[in-house]
Amino acid sequence: MSDTIMVDFNRPIPLFPLSCVSLLPHAVQGLHIFEPRYRQMVEDALRKVHDGNLLTSGPIAMAIVGAKFVDALGAAPKLRPAVCVGQIVQHERLKDGRHNIVLHGVCRARIKEIQEPGESRAYRTAMLQPIDPPNHFPPKMKAARKILQELLHRPMLQRLASVQKVAEWADRKDMPTYAVIELVGAAMLRDEQARYHLLACGNPWERAQLVANEIARLEGLVAAADAQETSRWPKGLSWN
Repeated sequence: MSDTIMVDFNRPIPLFPLSCVSLLPHAVQGLHIFEPRYRQMVEDALRKVHDGNLLTSGPIAMAIVGAKFVDALGAAPKLRPAVCVGQIVQHERLKDGRHNIVLHGVCRARIKEIQEPGESRAYRTAMLQPIDPPNHFPPKMKAARKILQELLHRPMLQRLASVQKVAEWADRKDMPTYAVIELVGAAMLRDEQARYHLLACGNPWERAQLVANEIARLEGLVAAADAQETSRWPKGLSWN
């Protein structure tokens, strides 16, 4: 869970469903909000709520639509259990009522009960249960940090500008390992099943292993690209 932001799981939290995992804890995601029901959701979230002695925007849970999009014509989409609870950290209200927002991932949670839209609320909400224990921080995980740093600094991967940036995050002494794992995962995991597994996983060591496996897989792809002679490329195509 975020070091400074607490989520009240005793209240229903708005659900914003997408077809893929777009947000992980500690990462940020920009969103363009144009549907009327989600415009209402953003407006409601922007109404300041008390968080201890602070005033902050309300949470929004980024949910993931299941493989079966709808049960029947007009039915609401089925959602996968794991969600990422986020908070609006940047907002731009457009003249036509749309919104540009940036969400900061606060924590992972699981859907307990969905509340369908009502007369005055056009979007779904849900009672959630945190996946990571509240008020509990993962271990320092020095061994996992070292493995990630060694993988990211391998010469073959350092040729990729995107990996160089991710390696800088892993080297920052002011960033705890559990946050590095999330940020590296958000940047490097492209397979949707792997991203969802990372979101749904409550074990920080398993999350570290999943991210390390993905880095190793990427290194294998780069090595395969090096081994492929240009004469064998399909016409008009290359690994670039």
